[in-house]
Amino acid sequence: MKYTLKQLLYIDVAARHGSIARASQELHISPSSISAAIDAVEQDTSRALFERLPSKGITPTRYGLTFLGHARDLLRASLEFEKALSDQSQQIGGSIRMGCFTPAAPILLPIVAKSIADNFPDIVIEFSEGDTPQIYESLINSEFDVAFAYQTIPPRPNVEFIPLFNAPPHIVLPSDHALAKSASLSLADVYQEPMILLDLDHTRDYMFGLFGKDGLTPKIAYSSKSAEMVRSMVAAGLGYSIFNLRPLKKQQYMVGDLVRIPIANTYQSVDFGIMYRTDSRVSAVDQVMIDTCLELLRKGAFDGAVVQSTSVI
Repeated sequence: MKYTLKQLLYIDVAARHGSIARASQELHISPSSISAAIDAVEQDTSRALFERLPSKGITPTRYGLTFLGHARDLLRASLEFEKALSDQSQQIGGSIRMGCFTPAAPILLPIVAKSIADNFPDIVIEFSEGDTPQIYESLINSEFDVAFAYQTIPPRPNVEFIPLFNAPPHIVLPSDHALAKSASLSLADVYQEPMILLDLDHTRDYMFGLFGKDGLTPKIAYSSKSAEMVRSMVAAGLGYSIFNLRPLKKQQYMVGDLVRIPIANTYQSVDFGIMYRTDSRVSAVDQVMIDTCLELLRKGAFDGAVVQSTSVI
């Protein structure tokens, strides 16, 4: 499991106070949020971080003390990183040309741009969108300085790819569909129903490859190059679709709603990350963008973009 800095902070403050209730007061969050962070780590490690003492609060176990030592090292490193960025922000300015895979742009770019604007107000970002092959070609032709996209197989020469997260495919259904409450589904469960295809070159080939793995052929009823259009049509009950990313916030649709359900079988997932050319100089502004994305990754900012369990968005 990848622990977020927020989880580690909750655990650290709870240990410092010896009380979940007092920690929640300091952090201005609910006690259940702190308990959830502790429970997640204990479940993942199969070890207890704290002894629960009725009427006396909590006290770290021997394992908990070791865990806290490492967690506090990481929290201190994060503070030092943020301070270093703050110091740099007084000096670094300029523009950066950034490409992004079109469906991912409205999901990921705003949080990246907001972090850059807060910490480096003198940096100007010029955004462009396109399908993954277009993004790679533009990067190789020096039209972009850095880019957000899926990693191609095989990797492109002279392109350094830094993975930010892995995105497995998931099925998107109208919220009133007969299968909408399923914990997971297979492509065999839906392939005979009308599909709404996100019709981008690389995406189209990827989607048909998922079905081809099981010898299935989807029934394409509608197609669109707009991810938002595809989601809206699914919400309206016109069919199902498949995505690798999800919006970070709940979306409102003119007609209906939708659910996102993990695919039960193992299908090809995709690595999403930031790229730059290895045969070109990485400027200070480029490095700020790369470092900012990695810091957002450590803080769990991209976690909500991937479906891990059944949810309504």
